[in-house]
Amino acid sequence: MPLTDGPIAPFDAADGVWLRCALHVHTTESDGWLTPESQRRYHTWAGYDVLAITDHDRLTPEPAGPDDLLVIGGTEISLRAPKSGGPLHLLGIGITHQPIADRQSTLAEAAQAVRAAGGLPFLAHPVWSGLRTDEVDGLDACAGIEIYNASCDVEQDRGHADAHADIWLSAGHRFGLIATDDTHYPGWDAFRGWTMVHARERSREAVLEALASGRYYATAGPRITGLQVEDGVLTVRCTPARAVAALANPHFGSQIRAGHHEIAYHAERLRTPDGQTAEGLIDGDLLTGARFTVGLGVRYFRIVVTDAQGRRAWSNPIWID
Repeated sequence: MPLTDGPIAPFDAADGVWLRCALHVHTTESDGWLTPESQRRYHTWAGYDVLAITDHDRLTPEPAGPDDLLVIGGTEISLRAPKSGGPLHLLGIGITHQPIADRQSTLAEAAQAVRAAGGLPFLAHPVWSGLRTDEVDGLDACAGIEIYNASCDVEQDRGHADAHADIWLSAGHRFGLIATDDTHYPGWDAFRGWTMVHARERSREAVLEALASGRYYATAGPRITGLQVEDGVLTVRCTPARAVAALANPHFGSQIRAGHHEIAYHAERLRTPDGQTAEGLIDGDLLTGARFTVGLGVRYFRIVVTDAQGRRAWSNPIWID
């Protein structure tokens, strides 16, 4: 069915609460440097609302603390890629007990085990793992993939999974996109990527409900503040950015870059009435929004916002039919 005019989730509801979520974190219970209690304190200091401790192949008991940080269960299941033979890791977010899965399990079996344990499965760092795009049978059983993994980015410049995502989305797979730190070492791979979830309330059940329904976006810094479609035109609002792209099933897609001499392809800079894009910025220096035409042949689109420091934010895929 055609995309309905109006605001697009998660920007379509005034009620609820925005929660900054760390969904991939390790402790001394596996290969991290901080204890579970210290990781809780560390993320509280950094202003996070939700923490999922995802130690390798185990469920770490939720650490108690005097703050109001919401800690939900988690794990990272170690599988073996069936064709490339390398690591294939699956996050289990929100589990209540350790899923029954091991290296011999398939991705589909492990994803089903995560759901049976009360959680949601997300495929971790496909580029760092060296996954071939044709060895993810079971991807449809996953809630999503990591579009960005900060630890893999810092370690090897293999943190971005945009190319894999578009190949899989173009093949018809439907999933969400999260950003994570994969935190192991404080001061090195922490607080570089997170997922902004819009939930009806601050509770484990509401966070999982929002993750399951795609009410979130991923970011390494920039904020997406609005998405809306009207008469075939997509309007994006964001914090100051040097570029805003509306990616679609290849070869479709559009991008606009800041600057008076930058060329916009099927896109228009979103101007403010006074000619400013933000306080102190003349229109053209940076963008605070853009408009894109949703043309024929587009089956999905997803927004990527890039700020002046090169950090990105990613919307979930928005399907036309």
